[in-house]
Parts: sequence; structure tokens; C-alpha cells
Amino acid sequence: MAWILILISGCTGLIEGVLIKKYNAKHQKGGFIFTALVSLFSMLFFVLTDRGGFYFPIGIFPYGLISGIMFCMASFLTYVALGCGPFTVSMLILSYSGVFSIVYGLVFLHEQASVFTYVGLVLIMISLFLTRGEHKSGEDKRVSLKWLICISLSVVGSGMFGVLMRMQQIAFEDACTNEFMIITLGFSALTLLVIGIVKDGRDLPYILRHGGLYAALSGVSNGATNMMGLAVNMMMAISISSPVRAGVKVIFSFLLSKVIFKEKFLIRQLVGVALGGIALVLLNL
Repeated sequence: MAWILILISGCTGLIEGVLIKKYNAKHQKGGFIFTALVSLFSMLFFVLTDRGGFYFPIGIFPYGLISGIMFCMASFLTYVALGCGPFTVSMLILSYSGVFSIVYGLVFLHEQASVFTYVGLVLIMISLFLTRGEHKSGEDKRVSLKWLICISLSVVGSGMFGVLMRMQQIAFEDACTNEFMIITLGFSALTLLVIGIVKDGRDLPYILRHGGLYAALSGVSNGATNMMGLAVNMMMAISISSPVRAGVKVIFSFLLSKVIFKEKFLIRQLVGVALGGIALVLLNL
């Protein structure tokens, strides 16, 4: 079941990235407000899918607020990075955020790992390294300092968000998952919206008209991806589930780029994808 959820979440994660990229490419307005809407719809996803009633112990708020800062930073900077850099490379580099969860699981949670586990983790890292960089496509391949800074900070934000997700699950014995996400996403939505109104308030009608549907679909995709990620964390060690999700994202990103965007890749990148597939097999042994 965990592997099915990982595969599905890999698809929903890419769908979110494609939608953000499409809006940004067409309109390039109101990044703060747009990402606020994405956070809002993702939060509504967790509100509507709750089945056990809401319980907000006071201790959940520090986790949620810190996580909200990380999510807010990651979501906006991902939006900027996708707007000023190549889609495929950006999505692949974002896969490095899983390193934070790997270290957290192995070092702080003392999760058990076999020889196959470590070999698989090494292959995942090699795979991510080989799949980096430019590809042979018509997409703008220039790497600007702005893009590099945004994508790097987004990796940090996404990585810490993943760690905090697991930390609160452990602290509250998986009892406050939806509540944690509602606080996180609500804080992110409110923060980004306030900044957006101050900065781009005059463009609000335009953003709602042209970006509302993109943001709604992106938010639902984000909510579904995070919900499945939380479920997988309860089924697999986070030091395993995180690199597996990263590997799946790498493979799916290349398939999406090859089939839909007709992009051509370097030999080393194809080797990296193959190693990622091997790594996924080893991590499941």
C-alpha cells in the first residue's frame, strides 16, 4: 500500500509543479497571492477530508507555526524558481530536500537499515547528482543567480517541512495530522496573502480571474501529496520513504518531460534515472 501511495503522490506532486509553471509562464503576476491561494486550497483539502473531528492541543501550535514558515518560504521560492528557471531541473533539485528526512531518520530516530538500504541510498544520491543540469530541449537553460538562490532555499524549506511533519506525528502519536497541516497551511496562506495584498493588491482581480483555477488545482494536488506523504510515514521508516519518493519524482519528471514536453536528455541523465530505478528495488528488499 505504501508503494502505491508513493507512486500516486509522485504524480500529484508533478501535477502541482506543472500547474504552477503554466500559470507563471502565462501571467507572471502576483506570486505571493497565487501561492497564498495554493496554500488556502491545500488547507481546505485537509479540512474537508477530516473524519475524526478536530483536536488542537496547545503543543501542536509550535510545530505548525514553524512548519508554516518553512512551507511559506518553500512554496513561494519554488514559484519564483519555476518562473525563472527550467522546470525539469528545478523539480529534480527539489528532490534533494529528502536528504533532511534521511538524516533525521537515521541519526535522530535510529531507524534500522540493512546493507541494501545503504546501497540504495547511495544510488539515489548518485542518481540525483547525475540527473542535474541542462538538457537538450528548447527550454531556456540559463541558470541565473536568482534561480540558484531560490531553488536552494526552497530545498531547505521543503526539507525542514518534511522533518517537522514526522516530528509532530511522533510527538502526538499520529493523532493531530490534519490539525497540524491546517495550522501550517493556514499560517502560510495568511502570511503570503498579507504580503501579496501590500505588494500586489491592485492585481488581485486579475490574479483571481486568471489564476484561481490553477491555484485551486495546485492546492488540491499539494494537499493530496502531503496527505499521502503523511500516511507513508506511518507505514515506512522516514529514512526510506523520503529517498524513495525522491527517486520516484526523478523518474516521473523525466517521463513527463520526455512524453509531454518532448525534451531530450544527456546520456548521464538517463543513466541517473536507471540507477534511481535500481535504488528503489534495493530499498524495498
